[in-house]
Amino acid sequence: MDAMRKRMRTWGLLLALALPMSSCGSEGEECDRCSSDNDCTGGLVCSSFSDGSQRCGTGTGTSCRVR
Repeated sequence: MDAMRKRMRTWGLLLALALPMSSCGSEGEECDRCSSDNDCTGGLVCSSFSDGSQRCGTGTGTSCRVR
C-alpha cells in the first residue's frame, strides 16, 4: 500500500510539472513573436512594433504587453 501511495504521489508531481509546459506550445496567437504572416494564426498578420520586435496582431492598433 505504501509503494502504491508513493507511485501515485510521483505521478501527481510529474503531471503538475508538465501542465504549465503544455501551454508553451501555442504559437501564432496575438502578441506572439513572428517572422512572417505564415507564423500567425486566425487571420493575424506579422506586424513590426516600435521596440523593433515583430509580433502577430491585427495590423491596426494592436498593442502588446510583454515582459
